[in-house]
Amino acid sequence: MRRFFLFILFPVLAKAQFAPAAGQPGTSAIKKDSSIIVNWATGCKVVRGLQDISNLSSGLATVGDSSKAIGIADGVNVLSLGDGGNAILTFQSPIKNGNGPDFCVFENSFNSGFLELAFVEVSSDGINFTRFPAVSNQQNTVQIGPFDTNADPTKLNNLAGKYIANYGTPFDLLELQGSPNLDITAVTHVKIIDVVGCIQPQYARYDKNNNIINDLWSTPFPSSGFDLDAVGVINQQPVSVMEQKELEHLVQIFPVQVSEEININNFSEQSLKVLLSDILGKIILEKQISEVHNVLSLKELNEGIYFVKISNDKMVITKKLIKER
Repeated sequence: MRRFFLFILFPVLAKAQFAPAAGQPGTSAIKKDSSIIVNWATGCKVVRGLQDISNLSSGLATVGDSSKAIGIADGVNVLSLGDGGNAILTFQSPIKNGNGPDFCVFENSFNSGFLELAFVEVSSDGINFTRFPAVSNQQNTVQIGPFDTNADPTKLNNLAGKYIANYGTPFDLLELQGSPNLDITAVTHVKIIDVVGCIQPQYARYDKNNNIINDLWSTPFPSSGFDLDAVGVINQQPVSVMEQKELEHLVQIFPVQVSEEININNFSEQSLKVLLSDILGKIILEKQISEVHNVLSLKELNEGIYFVKISNDKMVITKKLIKER
């Protein structure tokens, strides 16, 4: 006698898997020296959060300042946002929607399982901000502790901090096409907002699917919250030639062969950022100038080639200096 068995197949529902950690096949991580990065943020305004959102007397995060989020990522010099803190970045020229990702955000994590996360929002007017649809499919029933290393990048999407130091998390403006009050061809501001990471409902933050986002908490330290390293631009609108020439005309840097000090004349009637770096890109000096006449001492520097960058919130002037005895 033959027996017949009926197998009923039920679909297995699984959480979506996203790109894995930096260095693994299929990752979307963008290394800081990638040729697709054409520019970096040139301005930053920060609103700090508490070191511990559940303790009003914990004080604000204090590590770094707004200048640490400007320029190229280095994995070391960062701006700590604190629980729920935020930073708004501006750029030499508006970011535009192009092929693939349009910009990337860098944090300073030392381990692919040790991740501090942040929401990312963009604006084309500096007033109305649109959030990327963040997803966290990580468990949210047991709190990830401040020193835990069990985060899973494959369960995270559209959250800054998904990758380790020196690897940027990419964002594609095409995902926001059709959003009201947003022109994806001319994004002028990028806002980074710490997600807190606490799973207690009174402090929790949620992803697009209304899931609590669980990450390192609590972190009652001066470096609390998301540690913003840099924002790299991949697709940008061309800088106006006239605007660039005007700034170059209003800012004078001399001499280019220098033994002790350089002079910077600023006739632009605006505050400018000065950044001095060596030939390897290491930042030697950072300073904000608003006076007409400014003098920078280079006495302590070794002989060699250096670069000085002068920037406002839209463009950058770069000059090569030769340090002599």
